Amino acid sequence: MSTLPSPNGQPLVDFAVLRELEQQVDDPSIVVDFVHDFVDLWKSRYERLAQALELLDPDTALDALISIRTAAAMAGAVRLAGVAREMGEAVKRGDEAAAVDLLPGLEVCGQQTLLQLQEHYPKPKEQG
Repeated sequence: MSTLPSPNGQPLVDFAVLRELEQQVDDPSIVVDFVHDFVDLWKSRYERLAQALELLDPDTALDALISIRTAAAMAGAVRLAGVAREMGEAVKRGDEAAAVDLLPGLEVCGQQTLLQLQEHYPKPKEQG
């Protein structure tokens, strides 16, 4: 799967966000657990959003988008958070068609983000 191009040059994942979060908590394993939960919950968050858009339910769509955007931002998934923000703006202005048009890109970005998190976080221990 090729990587979705970033319109702003943003990476899929900004690992500095995760390192900063690790420094804010006493136990870095909390952040590792959060990232694992983020990965595990992606499918249900995405499906909830897709269903809300299909049913033309803007309140549920916005709730799902806030959940995706907030969790993505905390996980350093800056590109995914940006797409979710853009979709939320479309829903808020009553342009569900624009949000639906962005849905495939959100799905691809989400899948690529999960792959990058799974492959690179936590940083594999060096073999010595």
